Amino acid sequence: MTGRKMLQKTMIASVVCLGLAACGSSSNSTEPTLPSPQPAPNVDYQEMLEVAVNSGVPGVIMAIESPEINFTGAAGVADIDTQAPMQTYHQMPTGSSGKKATALLVAMLHEEGMLDMDDLISTWLPTTILSRIENSESMTLRQLLNHTTGVWDYLDDGSSDEWFEAIIDDPTSVKTDIFALQFALDQPAYFAPGEAFYYSNTGYLLAGLILDEVLGEHHHTAMRERLFIGLGMNNTYYNGLEKDKGSIISGYAEFDDEIENTKFIYENIGVADAPLVSTVEDMSLLLRAIVSENSPLDSAITEHLLASDRLVQVNSETQYGLGIFYQNINGKDVYHHGGGDPGYITENYYVADSDLTLTVFFNCSGYEDCQAPAANFMNSVLETIFEDN
Repeated sequence: MTGRKMLQKTMIASVVCLGLAACGSSSNSTEPTLPSPQPAPNVDYQEMLEVAVNSGVPGVIMAIESPEINFTGAAGVADIDTQAPMQTYHQMPTGSSGKKATALLVAMLHEEGMLDMDDLISTWLPTTILSRIENSESMTLRQLLNHTTGVWDYLDDGSSDEWFEAIIDDPTSVKTDIFALQFALDQPAYFAPGEAFYYSNTGYLLAGLILDEVLGEHHHTAMRERLFIGLGMNNTYYNGLEKDKGSIISGYAEFDDEIENTKFIYENIGVADAPLVSTVEDMSLLLRAIVSENSPLDSAITEHLLASDRLVQVNSETQYGLGIFYQNINGKDVYHHGGGDPGYITENYYVADSDLTLTVFFNCSGYEDCQAPAANFMNSVLETIFEDN
């Protein structure tokens, strides 16, 4: 098997998340001044980061913030070849954890009357697309965002091979929603809209195209003005389309018994199901803005994403809003959404009872030397959160 085909297969296998449910800026030329770490009593988070690196993870960044904890730390390297050390301000593609940004932008426009989430998607999308999506005549924008349309996921078996082959064959051109959507067209539906939950990245591609239609331009401009600038996410940008705002760190996956850098592929993908390049602090800021009691956002907006009467059942333990999972763990309300791209893993949590955000970046995925220590690290950190805070 050729190296390119091996990388394609490895990329498919490495789209994973370590979290509790499936996942799936301004210029970086100046280094921000960060607060000194203040770990929780009797917990050495920096040592835990070092253990993860010593166990096989190339690099890891973590931020934990609550009334009792203020810790930001990093360990390992941002690039294996240059041995550049991982820094807390480094930016990384955050995969599906960025879905909350797409959903939030839609909710904002809904409240402004620019669109209605409960309208059928045929309100905005052309028949050239609708005619190639089963049940498109009866699915709404809200259902796209809460994964209840039954629309085929372009990253599922049966189409993911073609998607990964396409982006590997042409890594330098920017891939947007309409490019990714072609791999979901003419595929069967999982079920009729509203009948069940099935996590489908395609729903967010369609939502991105709807945003473009409503705004009259690509939605990354509105996302920057309303979210990144509006919320103070100064080190976040839309992947692929705002590369002048920063640069992603290297990410590593294994193929043909070799560790390879996937940065050259993922720096040019700009899709609404995984839109953000960000820092751990900015991702914590975004999640906190949506779910905390002290949110700067209007409650009418955030309720679309997480109000209890709008959550849909994923399984016996998990519910989903718009771009956010909800679980009650050890009696604590937990909101989260991770992200996994080949070479990158993001974990992003908010524990309401202790007003705590946790965000972790790993610059690897999909092979045992990364996956096992990353999972062990997350388990250890989550234990400190649920047992000690």
